[in-house]
Amino acid sequence: MKKLILSMAVLMCGSLVFAQGNTSSVTQTGLGNSSGVSQVGSMNDSDVDQTGDNNGSTVDQTGNDNTSDVDQLTFTLGTSDDNLSSVTQNGDNNNSFVWNDGDDHESTVNQDGDDNDSYVNQWGNNSMSDVNQDGNNNDSDVWQHQNTNDHISDVDQIGNDNLSDVRQQGGDANFSDVWQKGDMNNSDVDQEGNSNYSQVYQLGNGNMSTMLQTGDNNISSVHQGFDFGGGFEMSNDNMSSVTQTGNGNSSHVDQYAASGADMNDSDVDQTGDDNDSYVGQTGDDNESDVDQNGNSNDAFTNQVGDDNYSKTEAQGNLNDASTTQVGDNNYSDTRQLGNSNTSSVSQSGDANISQVYQGYFGDNNTSDVDQTGDGNQQYTAQVGDDNNSDTDQVGDGNFSYTYQTGFQHDSLVNQQGDLNDSDVQQNGNNHGSMVNQIGNNNGSVVLQNN
Repeated sequence: MKKLILSMAVLMCGSLVFAQGNTSSVTQTGLGNSSGVSQVGSMNDSDVDQTGDNNGSTVDQTGNDNTSDVDQLTFTLGTSDDNLSSVTQNGDNNNSFVWNDGDDHESTVNQDGDDNDSYVNQWGNNSMSDVNQDGNNNDSDVWQHQNTNDHISDVDQIGNDNLSDVRQQGGDANFSDVWQKGDMNNSDVDQEGNSNYSQVYQLGNGNMSTMLQTGDNNISSVHQGFDFGGGFEMSNDNMSSVTQTGNGNSSHVDQYAASGADMNDSDVDQTGDDNDSYVGQTGDDNESDVDQNGNSNDAFTNQVGDDNYSKTEAQGNLNDASTTQVGDNNYSDTRQLGNSNTSSVSQSGDANISQVYQGYFGDNNTSDVDQTGDGNQQYTAQVGDDNNSDTDQVGDGNFSYTYQTGFQHDSLVNQQGDLNDSDVQQNGNNHGSMVNQIGNNNGSVVLQNN
């Protein structure tokens, strides 16, 4: 009986020692390769495969059940030269995979926490990836492949349950910077072409950003929260989508404020060359939609307050649209069809409505709208070329309608007070109209034809 007990004790001891063991495998083929592996803890696993010359790999694992796989070789089982990989894992159940296929790649992975996952895949030559995960359950995927060169990706995840996916392919020299500080943020960056630049800052919780850039020399930045020299502006549950197709386009989205900026939604789509869009959302539940199709169009949207809506659409070239909303529940819709049209909308107050339609394949129209107060409405339509409309409303519940069809019309509407009503219709060419209503409950109708 004593022999049986002793045998069982030996078996249990042997099983315990086996369960606490770390595993390391290094395979190197070529000249001048180096590999360093350090494992402190139990059940850590490291696998390093290097085929080529002058490759270097370091793996440091501290904790339990961490897994690291480093491959510096080609998919066709050829050689890869002068690549560098560094993996540091501090915690439990972290996973890292690095594949440098080609020459002169550099990859750095730092995981501090538990259950983090990092995947780096670099094909071609001279690409660089830096992944830093500080927290738990973060996930980062970096793809710089399809035999392209000179890409740079930097991913920082500080917090828990953040997701980042970066894909740079189909060209050379793309740059991506993703910074997530908080929990449950999601960033998706896809850049196809050459010399594109992407920056995503997510400071807060539950923010989502998707970014797709196809072409060359496009720039996109999304700030959902911001760091002012150590003073963080945190934002939560914001959504941003940016799609740019063409060359030289630029988009900038800001969703943050000192008092908080939550649940805002921005959608930017630009197709063509040299288009520019800025969206600023300060407050909660604001929505902005920008669509520009053509070349050298410019859209500016700034929303300060809650529950504002702005739509800007340009179909053509050299159009310019500016929308500023300060207050709550304001609505603006600007459509530009044609070339060199200009629209400016400013709303200060609550529940104001503005609709501006320019061109209908006409050119050089100008519209200026200023609404100060609550519940004002204005509608401007310009069909033709070289028309000018200026609408100013100060007070509450004012209504203005301006319709211009033809060429070179000029309309000015000024309403100061409450519940004033103006209707201006200009058909033909070269008409001029001026309406001034000071006080309350005034009404005006102007009809001009030739």
